[in-house]
Amino acid sequence: MPCFICSQVLGIDAEFVSLAPAVKEPNPEVPGGPDIVVQAARLGLARVSVVRGGQTSGLGDSNDTASLVPVIDDYIRAVEPVHDYLTRFSGLVPGDLDPALSKHHIVELKHAYLKLRYLVDAGCVFVGHGLKQDFKMINVTVPPAQIVDTVELFHFKRQRKLSLRFLASYLLKEDIQQETHDSIEDARTAVRLYHKYLEMQAAG
Repeated sequence: MPCFICSQVLGIDAEFVSLAPAVKEPNPEVPGGPDIVVQAARLGLARVSVVRGGQTSGLGDSNDTASLVPVIDDYIRAVEPVHDYLTRFSGLVPGDLDPALSKHHIVELKHAYLKLRYLVDAGCVFVGHGLKQDFKMINVTVPPAQIVDTVELFHFKRQRKLSLRFLASYLLKEDIQQETHDSIEDARTAVRLYHKYLEMQAAG
């Protein structure tokens, strides 16, 4: 595990799979209409990727060769049957979380959690898209001062929140998530958007 100092900025993204489907019931008020979801699908952490985002004192420096290099790309070992890999959104397919079949780096959930806990305790600043929800699902508490959420950076009151793909296309002129999501690509894109935000702030 690399040693980080508190001025380190990290891009992060997590992917999840469905461990149990949503529970639905017929809507008694609308016969024949859509069912009511009485219990949301149960999701489990399946992959977490962390990339270097540079030092807080040098953000926006495009010559920072250490930026965007992955430092963590863990696939979480499935300890119970996966109901749905949510491939369109997660980029994961059957076998990815099975140590006997996967070509990826498989870790136990506890080990992935401890790595993130170490980075939080080291004071690292996390940059990502929709981080509040991701950290809630991972069950790790991160001080607000250590979170930079690109959803909020580019959100204006009374307007809908913008997707990472839209922001990448509009601000970075990049086409991401063409077929499925990839957490390293998403983490890198979030860091680039943060750099862009700082550039725009500096330019007034």
